[in-house]
Amino acid sequence: MISRRHFLVSVGTVGAAALLAACSQSAPASPTAAPAATSASNANAAPTATSAPAAVPTTAAAATPKPTAVSQPTVAPQSSPAVQGAAQAPTQVPRNQTLILGCADGPTNQFTDVQLMNPFQTGITRSGYNFAMEPLYYYNPYNTSEVCGPPGMTCKGGEIPWLAESYSYSPDFTGLTIKIRPNVTWSDGQPFTAKDVVFTINMLKEHAPKLTWSTDMQQWVKDATAVDDLTAQITLTAPNPRFFFSYFMFHEDIGVQIVPEHIWTGQDPTTFTNFDMSKGWPVVTGPWKLTLSSADQKIWDRREDWWAAKTGFHPLPKMQRIVYLPQYDEPKLVELLVSNQADQTLDLRPRNVQAALQQNPKLQVWTTNNALPYGYLDWWPVSIGFNDSKPPFNDKDIRWAVNHAIDRKQIVQVGYGGAGTPTLLPYPNFPALLNYLKGIDDILQKYPIDSFDLNKTAQIMQSKGYSKDQGGFWSKDGKRVSMVILTFQVMQDITPVVVAQLRKAGFDADFKMPSNWSDIVAQGNEDAFISGHGGSVRDPYFTLRLYQSRFSAPTGQPAVYPYRWKNDQFDKIVDQMGQTAPDDPKLEQLFHQAMEIWIPELPDVGLVQWYHRIPVNTTYWTNWPNEKNPYINTANWHRTSPLWINTIQPAQG
Repeated sequence: MISRRHFLVSVGTVGAAALLAACSQSAPASPTAAPAATSASNANAAPTATSAPAAVPTTAAAATPKPTAVSQPTVAPQSSPAVQGAAQAPTQVPRNQTLILGCADGPTNQFTDVQLMNPFQTGITRSGYNFAMEPLYYYNPYNTSEVCGPPGMTCKGGEIPWLAESYSYSPDFTGLTIKIRPNVTWSDGQPFTAKDVVFTINMLKEHAPKLTWSTDMQQWVKDATAVDDLTAQITLTAPNPRFFFSYFMFHEDIGVQIVPEHIWTGQDPTTFTNFDMSKGWPVVTGPWKLTLSSADQKIWDRREDWWAAKTGFHPLPKMQRIVYLPQYDEPKLVELLVSNQADQTLDLRPRNVQAALQQNPKLQVWTTNNALPYGYLDWWPVSIGFNDSKPPFNDKDIRWAVNHAIDRKQIVQVGYGGAGTPTLLPYPNFPALLNYLKGIDDILQKYPIDSFDLNKTAQIMQSKGYSKDQGGFWSKDGKRVSMVILTFQVMQDITPVVVAQLRKAGFDADFKMPSNWSDIVAQGNEDAFISGHGGSVRDPYFTLRLYQSRFSAPTGQPAVYPYRWKNDQFDKIVDQMGQTAPDDPKLEQLFHQAMEIWIPELPDVGLVQWYHRIPVNTTYWTNWPNEKNPYINTANWHRTSPLWINTIQPAQG
């Protein structure tokens, strides 16, 4: 199984534009033996591991109805690496004080990063560091006029100060001052200061491009200094009003983790694993300590001496333990949810969501009354992409011919059973983006992307000298327009629908899901691919940046972003957008100008919005975020997961 994160990591080089979406670093840089048997006297205890933990923690208290709508999953193989780092097995914790999560990346059925906690190295899964390492700020793109963030937290416009209290720019956006919250401490008791922030930035700069985020820091940071323990000052190489938001305000998969200078000094961060449980590593600011790391599960136990609880900033999380399970196939995930052996997993395909909801009344999804589309809008709208420098898709007219062959409503109905929304553009319909999108209605009327019309497809293809051969496919000089679409597992419900539509329109289309498909796309050696965009969440710059010429590369060489579309005027406008503050009215004008170029060219063809359909289990935990209370999204692999981990409450009774 190839996660969307794996695709984007492979497509993007580590650094200035590394876009790693669903379970890893993302960097859209600005201008991405079985558990100990449960005794009768402790029947509600959550599992602990000894020398060979089982793939799934087992609890005597959990009912285990067999799913009827999915196939019976198999037990994970036991040939994976053994438990690492634990001097002894963790003590048992009651199930109702344990939060059990499923990881969204890594090899199926096992962790392979059992001795890796360095967030800047490739190969690390989001199996704990994502909630143990805290940010300077959080951002909630789902904020509304009624709900900005978790109750009791300072929040304005979705921005939630955490390790920092404030940030400010110089008038020309080349200087940034960050004020650190006082009395924050690391898990080993050492103070967290501005020196840690400065150390992290300079360390990344010095090791570019070998570490995630390192090229970004090298590109944008001229100088970083600690004025005092609570003040960091950063001088940028060029105006960048989005620098803090891009790197130090955690949202979705975005955010640079701050590391402790006193631990990392003298280490080679390209090889330093940041893992030694006998030393208390990883040292973090969050309220969690790693107590077991194995191929089958990772266990994090709550620290009672968390700085936020000691200072009165935030109460301790209600759970005593968090157990992360490896990535499993969806049938197995359904079984874990139905049998109450997991409180949350990764997002599921709509039909598996239905199966899970039907079998366990304690499961809930984001939408009220468990209604369609079952989830919340993610920042990852899906499209058909091409190597826009490679014939025949280097011709914008051919891309438009493909567009007119797409029936987006049918994709949603057949592929998702109605649990979805079409999209014309590579933007999520987040509230902060809607005004920008409404401002280009005039362009969309002139260039109707939403026109599903096979006659228009035929007219374009015939005007380019194509005719249909005996098989009914467009051909010229004896060569068909072949389109083998590369994709991965989470797209398997909609890709066959797209292929059927293209074949009906005369394109010789098919699809494959090779394990190295992301590498093929990175090199530009594909006909087409289906994937998402991790770009904008509150202003339109980040998505348009994905298409700039600077990130292209000749076919056969890895490109930072895979589109390989070039337009000098577009590049100049987007660069101007990057230096324009998000609250400057000029940004709307520049966006309109950029889309006057992008839409007629149609570098890729939008298909559907992406939804995270994440069932949560209320058997043991309640007060999850939802449509009526969107204090943050529920993806446990996203950087913002501590906000709901710190907010959910034990179920009563």
